[in-house]
Amino acid sequence: MAKETSGFIPAGIQLSKTSDVPLYMQLYTQFKDMIARGQLQPGDRVPSSRNLAAELGVSRIIVNQCFEHLIMEGYFAGKTGVGTFIAAVLPEQLLQVSTATAPAPPTEPAPASAFTSNRIADKPFQIGLPSLDRFPYHTWNKVAGNILKTFKHFHLGYEDTLGYDSLRKAIAAYLRLARGVRCDPSQVVVVTGSQQGLHLVLQLLLEPGDHVWMEDPGYYGIKLALRHARMNICPIPVQSDGLDIDYALQHYPTARMAYVTPTHQFPLGCRLSAEKRQRLLNWAAENNSWILEDDYDSEYRYEGRPTPCLQSADQHGRVIYTGTFSKVMFPGLRLAYLVLPSAELVQKCSRIKEGIDRQSPALEQFIMCGFMEQGHFIRHIHKMRLLYAERQQILITLLEQHLHAYLEVDHIPAGMHVVCRLKQPTDIALLKKALKARQLQVSFVSTFTLEHPQPPALLLGFPAFSAYKLKTATAQLLTCFEQATG
Repeated sequence: MAKETSGFIPAGIQLSKTSDVPLYMQLYTQFKDMIARGQLQPGDRVPSSRNLAAELGVSRIIVNQCFEHLIMEGYFAGKTGVGTFIAAVLPEQLLQVSTATAPAPPTEPAPASAFTSNRIADKPFQIGLPSLDRFPYHTWNKVAGNILKTFKHFHLGYEDTLGYDSLRKAIAAYLRLARGVRCDPSQVVVVTGSQQGLHLVLQLLLEPGDHVWMEDPGYYGIKLALRHARMNICPIPVQSDGLDIDYALQHYPTARMAYVTPTHQFPLGCRLSAEKRQRLLNWAAENNSWILEDDYDSEYRYEGRPTPCLQSADQHGRVIYTGTFSKVMFPGLRLAYLVLPSAELVQKCSRIKEGIDRQSPALEQFIMCGFMEQGHFIRHIHKMRLLYAERQQILITLLEQHLHAYLEVDHIPAGMHVVCRLKQPTDIALLKKALKARQLQVSFVSTFTLEHPQPPALLLGFPAFSAYKLKTATAQLLTCFEQATG
């Protein structure tokens, strides 16, 4: 029976608002330590998040973040209508902790699955990679197994070119809830990866030679798609609050489309301001132009509420919304989606897509649909959001401790990479040579620029790499800078 300790606040909790470690992570660490020491026992009732937040003088959101992290890892157990308790069966790694000795130095864990390739494991800092070491393989395989058990002959034929109907319904429901997208399933088109989606949109809406605004620096995938479609690329500089609308209107006022990443600009990470969002929408409506909104990693904002998507404010049907499962699931899934503003565009898109690949792979769609309908997708996103916030903070702390003489880190609590600006003259060619020798997959902002140079900066990915890997890779990065700066 649970102990009647609902009003009990564990003694010894101390939070520092000046620490680099987020408050919820400080609280998380202290709860784990109290369980390891036996101060909190299996079955003990945990104080309510409201009471604990009031006692500690912090936001309830911070306490909830901590609780959710501990529940996900199996240290806490929630009982609907009753409360939260220390789990009856604790994770084995916690029970093995000895409080009599200092913790041993971290060792690199064995790969969770053969799915984690050597290419990923051996090249830290690669951007755009989700965590494969924490992917829920068992759950995914279970869903896939159930799909295969019920597979019938009619599943082996042709599916709708626009995508599996139930998956389109699941995507529409998710986007309405999580991103505020105004859509129904009939507007959703399932595509074979985000790159196919970009090519489809260009064929659907534009003619060769049309002018298209592109963020500079910006996503290389759209640059390739625009060049392949023989469009005129209009590089628009990016400011601290997003696309420079004044520059765009002055130089290319009659462009037919604007490609933007308004929620988390790639690669700099800034958000398009509310004022610029409205000006962009007004421009599209007044000029009968289009906006292609790429919402590629909106799930990963670690502080505050997510910024609503641009499409949610579109009153004239000028925004094409696109997203992908590559960042939230795994790149090899090759499933993404478009949300089109009219039935006419959906029908035209269907005809174009049918001429390209007829349909996206059916089996992957069935499994993804089951994963979403059973609630695993939302839980996975939530778990990864907590994990990535932790890994981002670990990387930032390591960089500021060991490379503060060389790098200035942009503190943007979102996304899947950090932007690090160079603080002193560096031989970039020598730095790249040193990085390659140590198999560090570091990206440079200059790689993504067209006409408007940015101050020298690096992009360092973190979601796919453990704390141990980030620590060792940071040490190697320091060596590279020491060689490149003499």
